Amino acid sequence: MSEPHIRQATVAVAEQLAEVYQSAYQENRRLGLPNEAESASEKRIADLVRQNTVYVAKKDGDVIGGVCLEDTDSDHVKLSRLAIHENWKREGVGRQLLDYAEEQARHYGYATIRLITPEEHPYLPEMYRQRGYEDVETVSQESYDFEFLVMENAIR
Repeated sequence: MSEPHIRQATVAVAEQLAEVYQSAYQENRRLGLPNEAESASEKRIADLVRQNTVYVAKKDGDVIGGVCLEDTDSDHVKLSRLAIHENWKREGVGRQLLDYAEEQARHYGYATIRLITPEEHPYLPEMYRQRGYEDVETVSQESYDFEFLVMENAIR
């Protein structure tokens, strides 16, 4: 079984990537942590790809995962929209996408990566901590009935 190939996304994969987000974020809804990404449209994903750096994992021509790096300033980048299609979870694809995104952030000279994740998620905060991310603060976001944890990782 071959490894997924990770590359920068183009708008040509927006439809497939929207399907990945819709699949992946259903888990959050089941956990009581809904996210707007679960209703991602092809247009919204195409806009995301145009405005940010998005990487996708492809296997046999199909997009099976994605992650976004959003430029915040010259030293910091925000990691968002990490998603793995439900059929590919627990196969190491998320780890590969995170490794690749962190490597690219270092390559482009960022000092830190920041992300937000639901504070009450049963495994994501701990997964990020094991990768070297540290808790920065807890924040509320409009339209959500739960708190988010801001985490940061120094990458250089």
